[in-house]
Amino acid sequence: MDARPACPLARGGYRLVAYCSVYGDEHVVRREFLGVVPYRHHGIELPGGRIAENSPPGVRITGFQDFTRGRPTRVVSRDLSPAGRDQAVERALSRIGERRYSLGGWNCEHYASWCATGVACSQQVAGAVTAFLAFLKAVLIAGAAVLAAIALTE
Repeated sequence: MDARPACPLARGGYRLVAYCSVYGDEHVVRREFLGVVPYRHHGIELPGGRIAENSPPGVRITGFQDFTRGRPTRVVSRDLSPAGRDQAVERALSRIGERRYSLGGWNCEHYASWCATGVACSQQVAGAVTAFLAFLKAVLIAGAAVLAAIALTE
């Protein structure tokens, strides 16, 4: 089994707080595509500290250190009950070996959010689509302005 750091103590206001993760938690780690494009990788913690993740090779179980690649993780707070944590783990395990990764429709964030909540969604994809639509709108407005300027000079 791959070891994970013990619950570190951190100063939270005027008291020390232990930040611990528990099975069923969604972990998020920052990564870069080709060393340039930043993104967030998501996975679900399993009992024993391993992580279930969805990536291009498929849904698999990996060690905590392999998942983090030496970087800190952020735990998404879903306030799951023990039964909710069990259900998140059951969902995660039900897809192990599946190979239908899709950057826009079934990526690591879709998988982790589905495991934790039963609803597959990706804020990263929604943000990328919103940014693309804003860019497209700007291009169309600029194109319309150029066409209007050409029409005025004729």
